[in-house]
Amino acid sequence: MKYKEAQAELQKVLDHQQTVSVPKLKRLFQSLNISVKKPLGNPNTEISFLKGEISRLKKENKRLKGMNSR
Repeated sequence: MKYKEAQAELQKVLDHQQTVSVPKLKRLFQSLNISVKKPLGNPNTEISFLKGEISRLKKENKRLKGMNSR
């Protein structure tokens, strides 16, 4: 789901006070890059998470480049 679509869908749900299933709400939040997890109070956790995400994306990018060059 694209960001704008998710934003419009969430706005519709909130405006009309509709019931939303948890999986659909989770998918909307992921598309909007919204986290509802309670912060642990340790900024190092977020930094290590972001470093892991960057590493994962670099590996994925390298893998995709390898597939395209074949």
